[in-house]
This record gives sequence, C-alpha cells and structure tokens, in this order.
Amino acid sequence: METKFDFDDNSNEIKKNASGLFSALIHFIQRVFNFKNDVDKNLVVNSIKSDISMRGTTSWILVCSILIASVGLNANSIPVVIGAMLISPLMGPILGLGFSIATNDFQTFKNSSFNFFVMVFISVLTAFVFFSIFPLRDESSELLSRTRPDIRDVLIAFFGGLALIIAKTKKENISSAIFGVAIATALMPPLCTAGYYLANTNLENAGGAMYLFIINSIYITIATYLVVKFLRFPLVNYSNASNRKTINRIVTSVSLLIMIPAVITFINVINENNFKNQSQLFLKNELQGLPNYDFLLQTAVTDYENNLKITINNYGQKPVSREVIDILKNKLKNYKALEDANLIFKQQNIDENSNLFIQELRLRDSLELAEKSKKLNELSKEIEELKELSREKLMFNEISKEANLIYPDLKQFEIFEKIRTDFNSTKKLLVVSVIWDSLLLNSEIEKLNLSIRRWLEFQLDSKDFIVENN
Repeated sequence: METKFDFDDNSNEIKKNASGLFSALIHFIQRVFNFKNDVDKNLVVNSIKSDISMRGTTSWILVCSILIASVGLNANSIPVVIGAMLISPLMGPILGLGFSIATNDFQTFKNSSFNFFVMVFISVLTAFVFFSIFPLRDESSELLSRTRPDIRDVLIAFFGGLALIIAKTKKENISSAIFGVAIATALMPPLCTAGYYLANTNLENAGGAMYLFIINSIYITIATYLVVKFLRFPLVNYSNASNRKTINRIVTSVSLLIMIPAVITFINVINENNFKNQSQLFLKNELQGLPNYDFLLQTAVTDYENNLKITINNYGQKPVSREVIDILKNKLKNYKALEDANLIFKQQNIDENSNLFIQELRLRDSLELAEKSKKLNELSKEIEELKELSREKLMFNEISKEANLIYPDLKQFEIFEKIRTDFNSTKKLLVVSVIWDSLLLNSEIEKLNLSIRRWLEFQLDSKDFIVENN
C-alpha cells in the first residue's frame, strides 16, 4: 500500500511553529531589555531637580572630590582619582540640562545652566589653587595627556550618560556611586587637567582640556535627552501661548547649538581614528620587502592635524629609491582614509652636499650628546653627595639619641672632621666633642670619656677617631 504525505499541512505547521518561536523570542528580549515598567516619573523628576543645585553641602563635596582627584594626579595614582569620582556630585546640572531640553522645561533649563557654570568654576578654581601650591611632579601622567577628545572619550561620555539616566529612572534606589563613577570618568579628569595647565599658564592645553570637558558634557546631555524622550516624559505646558512658542524656539535653538559641535567633533574623531588605523595598515602591508622594514615601522609618524602627513625617518639606513617612493605614494589611493595623505621620506640623498650636511648634523649631535653626558655625570655626583650627607645626618641623629639615653650627664655632643698637619703630612681626623655636667669630678669625666669611646667604636665600627672635652 502506497504511503502519501501531505506536504501542505506540514508546511503550515512548520510556519506556525516558527512564528510561535519568533514571537517567544521577541517576548523574551522585551522582558530582558524593557525598563519602562521600572520607571516612576514623578520620583525621577523630583530626584533630577533636587540634584541640580551646587550650593552648600554639594559645593563642599565637589571641592573635596576635586582636591582628592588633584592629589591623585599629583601622585600619579589612578586609584585615588577613582576614589574622588565616587563622591563627585558632577552629574546633577548636566542631567538637568538633558531633562529640561527633552521636556521643554525652561525654568529647569535656566537653573541647570547656572549651576553648570558654577560647578565648572568651582572645579577649575579648586584645581588651579591646588596645583599653584603643589606643582605636579610628573606631567607625563596619562590623565593629563588627555587635552583633546578622541573616539574613546566620546563613547565613554555617551554610554556613561546612558547608564546614568537609566539608573536614575529605576524605581528602586541604586547607589549614586554607580552612575557617579560613570559620569565623573568623563568629566573630572579634564577639569583637573584644565586647572593644572592654568596654574602653569599653558592656555592652549587648558583650552583643550575644557573643550574635552564640554564635548563630554554634551554627549552626556544627549544621552539623557534620548532616554527621557524614549520614556515619553510629559512636556511642560505654559499657559501663555506666546511664551510657549518663545520657549520652544529657545530650547530648540539651544538643542541645535549643542548638537552642532558634538556632531562635528564626532565626525572628526572618527576620521582621525580611521586615518591612524589605515596608516598603520598601510605601513605594515606596503613596506614589506624593504631591507629596513622594522626600522621604517618604528620611525613612522602619522600626523592627522597638519595636512594628513605620514613621515618616515630613514636616516642612517640604506636610502629608499625614488621609484619605490612613487609606487608607495600611488598605493595610498587604495586606502580611503589616506587618499589625500602625503607620504614623506626623510633620508640621506646620494649627492655629496647632502652627505656633508648629514655629517655636520651628526657631529653636532655628538657634541650635544657629550655635553649632556657631562652635565648628567655632574648631576649624578651632586645627587650622590646629597645622599651621603643625608645618610650621615640620619646616622648622627640616631647616635645622638642613644648617647642622650645612655649618658644622662652628657650635655652636648658633636661630631666633625678636623684637618691636622705636622708640616710633613696632612690627614683628616674624625673628632667627637663632648661636654659633661659641670658638677662631675675629673676622675668621673675620664671614666665617662673612656666609656663613650668604647661605645662609639662599636657604633662607628672604627677606632680612627678622637674624643675631646670642651
């Protein structure tokens, strides 16, 4: 008997099962990532508005957190800076800006803007005063080197802002340390850096640090704006229609002005990041086969700001021919981010004048190196002498304290060197000068002199000294 299969029924059943599985998956994803049900809008509004003010207790907490962060920078200690972030109240006014723009709340916007400038002034002034009194010992700190935004700063600010506002909207209380660190990571280091460079009258780097701070603040504001809009917080309505239109225009204009530098900066950091990545890829792939490949990779420098240059220093190595350089320049066009880049080889030319010039440069470098080496040796000698003086001082302090305990009749104790000559030879003598209590008899003083000499022989591990009474 022939068996027949109803393929139409099976097909419908498979479609039905697939549809059910897809619906279940969508439902599962919604349950995992949906946070709208966790939001208490009234609580969120009150919480955001209460954290905006930078007065009283909040101002002092901000000052303390900036001081702690500045100490961390002074000691180049990342854990100390993180500790400052835990108590930092930097999030309040920025949250208020994002929330007020999203809800058309002009009063909250004015309050947030004012307190934002107060927060910046207090932070920079505190860091400025600190670094004016306690100059930074190591300017190579990684945090201080961040005076202009790159893609990492933008991402940290944006996702930190997202984490901040999402945590803020949750019904249950989440420790402020969680989102405090998230936002302070992007804000506190630039403020401290600006204060440091202002204290050192480096206005260019101070401006770069403040620009980084402003960009980070904008992206945190944008993240707050997006979440508030997503959760559909109600707009503030004004009774006067004319006022409502004016406020709408102001808030819209401010929003656009905030967005413009943020978008421009984001595009710039993306382009710079692409330029650097493709430059490294170009150098790694296209320089292969050259005899000094490793040396060329190590000396290559990419410069995005000054006309998209890739500079390769090949001095001291076998020169790369003009034909090879032309081929490499043509291959730049195969990399989208490098189409307008300029490839520069700094190397010896084969003509005699260039060789003489290079020899003169090398001679000049050798003389400078010798001079620097001489100064380094002199400094090393001075440091060793200072270390020796420090050790001698420490040793004298320890010996004098013990002598005071062991010999209560000892009124004065001194150790110094004396130069003595019999006109045939000259030598240095170590002299220990002691003054005993004037009430002691001569016989007692002699015994004490003998006793302290034996004790000093043990302490100094030497017998080459004399004891004198004054």
